[in-house]
Amino acid sequence: MLHLVLTLLLALVLQTSLGAVIPHNTLKKSCYLSKYRFPVFHETNAVLRMREKFKATKPLADRKCTGNIFHRNWDMAKLSVPDRVMLVKAELNLTITVLELPAAPSFAKTRQQPLAFLTQVQNDLQCWMDTEAPSHEPSEKLSRWLNNLQTARETKTNSCLEASAIRHIFEVLNDLRCVAFEEQCN
Repeated sequence: MLHLVLTLLLALVLQTSLGAVIPHNTLKKSCYLSKYRFPVFHETNAVLRMREKFKATKPLADRKCTGNIFHRNWDMAKLSVPDRVMLVKAELNLTITVLELPAAPSFAKTRQQPLAFLTQVQNDLQCWMDTEAPSHEPSEKLSRWLNNLQTARETKTNSCLEASAIRHIFEVLNDLRCVAFEEQCN
């Protein structure tokens, strides 16, 4: 027990002294997306529970929605890596937006962990864009898709957006895996 206390105390002293020696603003911020190659089981399990709870609490009549907001007629693997990151970021932005909408207390509780996880992913994607491709402009193909996604956000009902985002959340996570691998995925 004493050994553990001394070790923690030493670690605290080193952290404090190194923090004074190395200014925090000189450290380069790095963003690693590779941690999303295989998301942690409890995170994906929480997303699955949320999706199942949503299906159970929302009758099919309440989820009438024409068209698939997340449908693409092209393969993500044909995009550059910065375009892939922008694509997943846009998908996550929509998903997070609808998860933040007011909900029944039981569903609000169920979505807390997935929302925290997706928000962390969103922050990491933004960090990656800021450090790796700060001036990147989306390709024409991606620009058209982003415009279609924005149009859907503006014209679809909140319940339609919510149903689409939750129904396709695992496709969004699969797109994230493709970004993390930086290779072709189908």
